[in-house]
Amino acid sequence: MTEIHLLEQYLSLDYAIFTILGYPLSLLEFLGTTSGLVCVYLASRNHILTWPIGIFNSICFLFLFFQIQLYSDMLLQVYFFGSSIYGWIIWRKRTGQFTKIVSLGRNKNLFVIFLLIVGTFGLGFFTKHLPVWFPNLFVKPPDYLYWDAFTTVTSIIANLLLAQRKLESWFLWVFVDIVCIVLYSLKNIPFVTVEYVIFLIIAVYGSWHWYKEYKENQKYFPSST
Repeated sequence: MTEIHLLEQYLSLDYAIFTILGYPLSLLEFLGTTSGLVCVYLASRNHILTWPIGIFNSICFLFLFFQIQLYSDMLLQVYFFGSSIYGWIIWRKRTGQFTKIVSLGRNKNLFVIFLLIVGTFGLGFFTKHLPVWFPNLFVKPPDYLYWDAFTTVTSIIANLLLAQRKLESWFLWVFVDIVCIVLYSLKNIPFVTVEYVIFLIIAVYGSWHWYKEYKENQKYFPSST
């Protein structure tokens, strides 16, 4: 029982390890932020270690988002946990860098946009009713309902496309990061907000790096999409 209480203490956002410019930084926010930065940078460099680090990151952020009532983001971490295992297997099987980066093409991109719209409103409806369906677990109502749902749905699709090495994955990450910067700033988690500013920079770099490799592939495999 003592170990459980100790774990709850460490996982609480009230458990600060130090203060930055008057802001008490919790252990959970620190671990989630640093592991997330490493994970995204490794992804932009096509490194397979992005996936095991992503597993750890999703565990940290699951507990963090639950405590600040961003329930769509919380549920997203469950998906990230599973998709990180999937990506790890796929990249290891295909040896990562040797799998060509390809584009979805116009029709599939239109379908992705359709999924984003339907998924955002569907997930928003679902998380809106969580406090009604599970009042003992979800005591407070969700904040920024549909913006939170949008970042969750877009992240799911972007992460899946990343695992399949589709060029459009990084373009979606750019949109996600922009919305998250505003969202987390409003939720007063500045360390995570700064993390997403860095994520945005990395996503722009990842878009350029993958696009350059994609164009190189087109020289040798012009029929690939």
